[in-house]
Amino acid sequence: MSGDKSTTALVTGAGRGIGRAVAERLAAEGLAVAVLGRSRESLTDVLDALGDARATAVIADVTDPKAVAAAVAEAEDTLGPLDLVVNNAGRIDQAEVPFWEADLDQWWTVVEANLRGVVNVDHAVLPRMVARRHGRIVNLSSGFAVGPDPHYSAYTTSKTAALRLTDTIAGPLADHGITVFDISPGAVATDMTAGMDIFRGKTDWYDLNLFLNAVVAVAEGHLDPLSGRFLHAGKDDLITLATRAAELKAKDARRLHLRPYGPEDPQQ
Repeated sequence: MSGDKSTTALVTGAGRGIGRAVAERLAAEGLAVAVLGRSRESLTDVLDALGDARATAVIADVTDPKAVAAAVAEAEDTLGPLDLVVNNAGRIDQAEVPFWEADLDQWWTVVEANLRGVVNVDHAVLPRMVARRHGRIVNLSSGFAVGPDPHYSAYTTSKTAALRLTDTIAGPLADHGITVFDISPGAVATDMTAGMDIFRGKTDWYDLNLFLNAVVAVAEGHLDPLSGRFLHAGKDDLITLATRAAELKAKDARRLHLRPYGPEDPQQ
């Protein structure tokens, strides 16, 4: 499958921030792009920014599976089969507090957006991709997925769960010509990160272009050998890492593990 370029993409949470940047970059690379958001008004500016690119806006709350399925169908009816999906839509904990002090309703909205949203989108697009034996999925991940921060318990829980979902489905999907990735952009300057106390006063942001380059590399098939692995666009040399894919698989690296307490551990 490597080298078989993607031509049509769906980007969720595309109205602003990283999602908008991804949509604009993919369009600049010549892909047709469906931008998904919760309201048409939220997507007006990004559609204008895409200019003459083949693009369409589809409306859905990613936590609503029926709305997502309808949006995916509409996107494919308009642009043709989707062969790249970027799951960017998500939320963050409103307050930096320990779990037992969190507002439980808000906590669940974060988990639903970050996990259920990915589940709903993937469940809508994968049967179509499996039938065509072609497709790529990028989940916007985070360093918090592998190194949790106790003040963002909902965000870390949801991102780690999404990582396990990728880990679980990547193997069976490989048999159908489909790749799936969890890629962290690192801390980049967005409206979301600007409102996080942990980043107050931060100036050494990661370069968002590193993540955008990673998404393009996925679209072009360069990272196919790394399917199912956690990648960090801000730290990893992804193209070089792809050449070491056989080594990573042999070591079972960049996946979630329960570390055994010793050679006698029955869980190892």
